[in-house]
Amino acid sequence: MSAWTKKHRWQRTWGIETGLDGKPHEDYAAYDGDQYAGRIRFDHESPNKGQWMWSGAYPEGWKGSPIMPNNGFKPTAAEAAQAVEEYWDAMKKKNGLIDE
Repeated sequence: MSAWTKKHRWQRTWGIETGLDGKPHEDYAAYDGDQYAGRIRFDHESPNKGQWMWSGAYPEGWKGSPIMPNNGFKPTAAEAAQAVEEYWDAMKKKNGLIDE
């Protein structure tokens, strides 16, 4: 299995905003060009505390039912980011928006 390489642009969801501890939020959004593709964030509070939550977005022009699951938890930021990008690409492919 080869190492994953990010395909899309990632940026902090909340910019320079910080939490109560004064540290920047560990929360990032992915963009495919100008389209929002999904988000990852570090979970500090739920029963999944210490993991990264991912959630995938629906591409512009999508139709039909979304692929499920469209969110979940991964142990690392890289794995969560990979889940977002794979979900995004699968949704685009399902809707004929990319060829593979």
